[in-house]
Amino acid sequence: MTTPNLLPQDFSAFSLQRVPADAQLQAWNAADELLLSRLTTNDDNLLLVNDSFGSLAVALNQRVTAWWNDSAMAQQALQENCARNQSNLPKLIHSTDDLPNELTCAIIQVPKSVALFDWQLGELATRLTPTGKVYALGMVKHLSDGHQKAMRRWFDQNNPGRAVKKARCVELTEPLMVEAVQAQHSSTDDGLQLISEPGCFSAQKPDPGALAFLHCFNRLPKVNRVLDLGCGNGILALSYLRRHLHANAVGIDESAQAIASARASAQANGLSDRLELIHNNGLTDLNLTDVPLVLCNPPFHQDTSLTDTIAEELIKSAAQVLGKDGELWLVGNRHLGYHQRLKRYFRIVEVKSSHPKFVVLAARDVKN
Repeated sequence: MTTPNLLPQDFSAFSLQRVPADAQLQAWNAADELLLSRLTTNDDNLLLVNDSFGSLAVALNQRVTAWWNDSAMAQQALQENCARNQSNLPKLIHSTDDLPNELTCAIIQVPKSVALFDWQLGELATRLTPTGKVYALGMVKHLSDGHQKAMRRWFDQNNPGRAVKKARCVELTEPLMVEAVQAQHSSTDDGLQLISEPGCFSAQKPDPGALAFLHCFNRLPKVNRVLDLGCGNGILALSYLRRHLHANAVGIDESAQAIASARASAQANGLSDRLELIHNNGLTDLNLTDVPLVLCNPPFHQDTSLTDTIAEELIKSAAQVLGKDGELWLVGNRHLGYHQRLKRYFRIVEVKSSHPKFVVLAARDVKN
């Protein structure tokens, strides 16, 4: 294992896995490797941001004092990988929690969302010491003009260094105080108000897939309890509650920013008392049972990686929590073939909406 006065050269000495597990994808990339070569022995008391699978926390071990992340999946991976490698578990800070002041060095894996990155840089810039620095790392193809603009907006000095294996590790110093990123406001055609915190999926306008789903909400079964699995800003759960005045809903999302968004959206629509929100990696360890209706708009990305493992896990877990006559209704891009995936777990799968791009499917009668 690493010690406080040594830096690892690579990740080969560690046993690291993604969450969800994916045999075709590893738990680190060339940008993480580049960071290890750029750090100096003076870089200590590190704050890790967006450490997707805890790989940096394991490799840097006792150098890391805190770990700030939006993702419940990333937190699960951190805990599992630290235990697997007998590494220290750093202090966990959710994205919606306050950061410590007087930061001297932060390491941020650049997220896909420019808005989230911009907001996170602002949070870091306002808490760094005058001589503090931030290492921003990512693959060159994922560092967009928007990401670069955000770095220049918050830091006077940007040193990109040399690209290695198509990866960058940008050193940011001399923080600037500028206007922080704010939540985005949007609405559906029928007047549902949506508030999306930075990094929440489809923040600027309602997601087209969700809108396609809403067009057939009048066909959903009438139940007193509904589960929105991967709720985002709450558009599906809140739309159901507006149509069914005696129902309650549970919204679950692995993003803390999404949960904060759904909470704000529920308050804006006067529905806070009927919507319970849980920040969690799907249904892991929640012990939900006998759910009559599950709604789901599953992701097919994990940050910048294309993956179908998340949707597979959500479908499988939904089948496990449904009641005897319960139904799962799901929307997805037509080309993703969710119909076949649903047939692995359900005896009856029906197409409920015909849209050029999206398909709405209803599944029931869970296979034992």
